[in-house]
Amino acid sequence: MSLGYHDKYGNYKTSQPAGIYICTSCNLPTFIGKDKEGMEIQVPGKNFGNSVQNVEPDVNEIYEEARSAYSVGAYTGVILLCRTLLDHVAVSFGAKDNQSFQFYVDYLADHNYVTTNSTKWIDAIRKYGNAATHRLVINTQQQAELIIKFCEMLLKSNFEYPALLGAMDEQKNN
Repeated sequence: MSLGYHDKYGNYKTSQPAGIYICTSCNLPTFIGKDKEGMEIQVPGKNFGNSVQNVEPDVNEIYEEARSAYSVGAYTGVILLCRTLLDHVAVSFGAKDNQSFQFYVDYLADHNYVTTNSTKWIDAIRKYGNAATHRLVINTQQQAELIIKFCEMLLKSNFEYPALLGAMDEQKNN
């Protein structure tokens, strides 16, 4: 197997249409080329979704782990991590530790951390997570993307946006 890279002019230094690139964000290498079936691949893959600011460290660690699981095609892992993420979010807002998933879902809804429409998303995470755990279902890329999108929205609306408003209010008072 031969590896290659692109030089600063974009020329391949290999006979195969593949390359090792340095990410401008993290400064680490990634391989872009074709797999055995001729499909375009990137290794490691891209994280799906966006980072969220001002999130509690343990909540953020689970969210970023879910995003990383997506990058390696571990879509069922994404669903299970996002289910766990809801537990961490509830605990970060004062729910008791070591409770049932339903307790955490109810806590988030009862304390208005999720809207009425968002409870449908939480139920979807529950259903997908339970199926993966108890029925040995393999989740899809599309399912993982939707669940990460919801979790990103939940984190932004409960952590990032309130912090932005707080910073704006602080600037106004100074």
